[in-house]
Amino acid sequence: MNLLFEIGGDLLGWAASGAALLLSWWLLRALMCWLVRPRDTRLSLEPAPSGQARTLVVLVHGMPGLRRFRGALDLVARALPDADRLIVDYQGGWMRGYTSNANALEIADAIERGIHSEFKRGQYDRVILLGYSAGAALLRKALVWAYGQEEDRAAFGRRGKRAWVDRTERLVLLAGMNRGWTVSPKPSAMGWPTCVFIRACQVLARVLGIGRLILAMHSGSPFVADTRVQWIRIARSDAVVQGRQPFPQVIQLIGNRDDLVTKEDGQDLDTAAGTVFRTIAQTGHKEIGSALDDASTAAALERRRLIELAVLGRIDELEPDVVELKEDREVTRLVYVMHGIRDHGDWTDKIRGEIEHRCDAGGEKVAVFNAKYGYFPMARFLLYADRQRNVRDFMDRYTEHLAHYPNVRAVDFVGHSNGTYILASALQRYSTMRVRRVFFAGSVVRSDYPWAQLVEEGRVERVINVVATADWVVAYFPKLFEQIAGLFRVGTRGGWLDLGGAGFNGFRDSGVAAAVDDLKFAVGAHGTGVAVAEPAKLNAIAAYVVAADDSGLRAFEGAQTQNARIGFSSNLSILVWLALITLLFQIGLLLYMGCVLMGWFGAADAVKLVYPALVLLLLYFV
Repeated sequence: MNLLFEIGGDLLGWAASGAALLLSWWLLRALMCWLVRPRDTRLSLEPAPSGQARTLVVLVHGMPGLRRFRGALDLVARALPDADRLIVDYQGGWMRGYTSNANALEIADAIERGIHSEFKRGQYDRVILLGYSAGAALLRKALVWAYGQEEDRAAFGRRGKRAWVDRTERLVLLAGMNRGWTVSPKPSAMGWPTCVFIRACQVLARVLGIGRLILAMHSGSPFVADTRVQWIRIARSDAVVQGRQPFPQVIQLIGNRDDLVTKEDGQDLDTAAGTVFRTIAQTGHKEIGSALDDASTAAALERRRLIELAVLGRIDELEPDVVELKEDREVTRLVYVMHGIRDHGDWTDKIRGEIEHRCDAGGEKVAVFNAKYGYFPMARFLLYADRQRNVRDFMDRYTEHLAHYPNVRAVDFVGHSNGTYILASALQRYSTMRVRRVFFAGSVVRSDYPWAQLVEEGRVERVINVVATADWVVAYFPKLFEQIAGLFRVGTRGGWLDLGGAGFNGFRDSGVAAAVDDLKFAVGAHGTGVAVAEPAKLNAIAAYVVAADDSGLRAFEGAQTQNARIGFSSNLSILVWLALITLLFQIGLLLYMGCVLMGWFGAADAVKLVYPALVLLLLYFV
């Protein structure tokens, strides 16, 4: 009896400690979010002494803040004394900048509206744009919006094409974060201590709910990827290519010691004719924008000279690097084949080979990517941040591919399990994402996913979804998230509740939207939709993707009904979760009681600490 009382006391202690920890975390998160609450972006005009300026220079600082950008402001004032300077000040500073929760889109909107307003007032003959690091990314977003590429501007009101872009002569980027920043993998010029520190800060920022501005600049994020796609579409539009629409001269200056930005990150920049890159010696990411008031060394003076040449547009004197964008103009179609969780994706090789064979036979050049993101354990799949990491990686590759293949006219997608989530999340979070034919199997997307809306908007052409008879993985696990979302009426963009059971229940838009079809029912479990060892299934998928031939897809419809037992119990999937949690708890309890009965009290205390950690590690890596 004493043992039971002791165990009960321990359980109450654990519960109280857990509740106190959650409450402390919630309070700390609320406090931090309040401390780093965003302030309005400020734009101030510093007029030329003459008062008759015909040039407007727009300057946007990086994360270190406006105070660290004063050297650049002074340099521009000396180089262009007869120009008005529009200085943008968004929330910055070594602490406030990196912890800020400011909305990057809101800052970009303020920048674009500010330029538009000043241009109308001053009726300038030319506009020059200069941005440093994250400020360069914000400036690029304002520019693509001003060209009328505004898919992601709806929340602020779309404005259409602005007159000031026709007078924009030059865009100077000081270590511009065109592709965003990343430390996975570690940049070659970055030391391991810095890399580890940044990764730790990433985790801390997500836990505390801070740093949303700098996280918006992460490689593959919606802000970055959408900007790149919009840039590519403008630069390669007929109006720009044929000279009917002016496009600014683009100059990217990069330090040879930069540990965040490289020339290779600027493939999308180079899609614009005349883009030049210039590497500056003895210069890192900080010095190129935050140390321009330094004149103590020859290297610092040379850095200032080269930036001044860029501002003045003296390309010959700037002596740009020789950089050639690697393009493949023969490819006219991209196809992505994405595997799921707990899957090394070997089946994707067969689909890739069959699609390439059929396209080659038809005289079409296709690029098929079955990029494998490795074994993805269940616990990591259930964590929203880990799921989104794969989405960002996919969108980063997608934008790189658009730059590399200029004549691509269509994008098709084959996905299984987590692969279906990657595309569905990308379509909802990235306004520029478009795909033609979609094939889903073992889908972990919510049944109420808005396919009909996407089809109506022209962002998706056709969707095929294989619904299995006994996909217990989807029925018991992702489906619970959809049930919770339905209970609390959370939309399909509902963060960690954006998983669902479409691989078992199908999509609600199937049959409602003519372009969305559920194949009911494929006999088998979670992997039956991509069991491409069966020639009929392999041929059916390839024929659909390559030629929109859906005649072979009936090979997936081998049953009229689903497994009744799984169908019923999936409606009570919470009980399955509770049973698993109870089982794990009972194993730990038995270990603990066994140690106590044997008199191994030290081991019993160790079980209380070690067993939960082992369970979490097992779930996270298996």
